[in-house]
Amino acid sequence: MQRRSLNHSRHTSTTDHTRDSEWEVGYRSAAHAPRLRTVTGRVTAPVITLITVLVAGLIAALVTGASIAPAQAAPEGESVPSSASADAQERAESRSIRKRDTARAGKATARERRHARSAIRQSVADLALQQEGKAYAAGGEGPNAFDCSGFTLFAWQSAGVQLTHYSAGQYQQVKKIPAEAAVPGDLVFYLSRGARHVGMYIGDGQIVHASDYGVGVIVSPVRGTPWTNAHFTGFGRVTIPDAQVRKAVKERRQRR
Repeated sequence: MQRRSLNHSRHTSTTDHTRDSEWEVGYRSAAHAPRLRTVTGRVTAPVITLITVLVAGLIAALVTGASIAPAQAAPEGESVPSSASADAQERAESRSIRKRDTARAGKATARERRHARSAIRQSVADLALQQEGKAYAAGGEGPNAFDCSGFTLFAWQSAGVQLTHYSAGQYQQVKKIPAEAAVPGDLVFYLSRGARHVGMYIGDGQIVHASDYGVGVIVSPVRGTPWTNAHFTGFGRVTIPDAQVRKAVKERRQRR
């Protein structure tokens, strides 16, 4: 009975001691809680600031690295343009811009002038060919009858060019050219051995000309007959006035 009471007393004492310990810990925790929160609050603010600074620095480093990243290598098979080729390309672009600006300013480019002259010569040859079958008449300048120099005078007059009404005189007005350089609209002369004749080249070794009485305006080979072989002199190119060239350029631009 005494042993049981002793055990019971020991158990009660141990239990009370445990409760006292738990109570003391709880009390101490409660007593120090405000202090811990204060310390934690004091530590948290610098940490947050440090983290913010680190994140901002990382973002700045990433942005800077992207801006100074080396250029990607050229794909296999493609060469990186050298400074010389880049300069040549820049000069070519500048020339192209100057040509464009010149054209916009109303000044004809060299290419436009060449095209205009070629078009004028072709139109003159086309007009001359349209007269095929009309009659021959001495001193005739058209539109219904012609002699040889009156025929070429008539055709070129349509392009604003005034030729003399005389084959030998027209020969003095033109620029002499070789046969291989001849184009439609050029003149063909037969002046050798006392002859006085002129026709208009239409291409493919052919001329259209006012031949003679009873024959009229016909198409014939430049050479190949006894008469043409005996009297052929050469080819001549009519000079087209600049005013006519500019007019042709302007009309062509308007048609675009």
